[in-house]
Amino acid sequence: MPISIFETIGRNLGDVVAKGTPTGGTGTTLDSNTLVHPLTDQLKGNELYIWTGQGAGQARTITAFAPANNRITVDPAFTTIPTANSEFLIFKHFRIDDYENALNRAIGQTRLINLIEKVATLNLAGSQYEYVVPSGFEYIRALRLVPSGSTDYGADDEVSRIFELRTDKWRIEPNALGTFVIAFDSRKIDLDFYDKEWVNIVGQAKPDLSATLIPENLQEFLIAGASMLLSSQRISEGQEWRIKFGAFKQIRDELEPYVFKHRHGKRVS
Repeated sequence: MPISIFETIGRNLGDVVAKGTPTGGTGTTLDSNTLVHPLTDQLKGNELYIWTGQGAGQARTITAFAPANNRITVDPAFTTIPTANSEFLIFKHFRIDDYENALNRAIGQTRLINLIEKVATLNLAGSQYEYVVPSGFEYIRALRLVPSGSTDYGADDEVSRIFELRTDKWRIEPNALGTFVIAFDSRKIDLDFYDKEWVNIVGQAKPDLSATLIPENLQEFLIAGASMLLSSQRISEGQEWRIKFGAFKQIRDELEPYVFKHRHGKRVS
């Protein structure tokens, strides 16, 4: 997941203690000029997370801090020692696993309400009346004939006259393989007329939020959702966390109408 998301969530919650790059280190220590905290063992118990560069992905518990040389000691030892091209974050209240879990839950909630437009192609055969629905579709609203080999709609007789196959001529059905098919009603349509014609399947799919980058239009909603979920874990600790939970819930609720997408077409289920 993009670390900018984790950092933003952490700063929302007042959880980011430090951010920087190493100036030196060993298998169990890390030095950095950004670690200017004055008290011995001030960072003890916090989590160090290497988010980019050499050693990226490692999270370690800080067991000691020496302010005289800006050095932290970690446990367990680094599998790969971070270098000057690495960057780190130090969290106080939550672990990186907590951030990942909260963001994954926020992503799961978002995928329940947000849909994106999706198009796939299908080559019709006169003797075939069932076609497997391409992966990813949640709803299909139209089957549109398109000319093959060119964009000249007028040159293709069937396409120029029909363009879109009426929804009463096809339906979505499950099959024995556990997938779904687009089934044409042979009583209402003769596919011999459309043999070798290409069709655009137009519909909606859940957003792909497992990639490195999260779409910009969903970032603030996910940040607010994850911040709310993390705050909820500490509500019993006092008013501060109750206020944070309420604030991020309000932000998420206010953004939900902009994220929610109405369903169009026949559901693939």
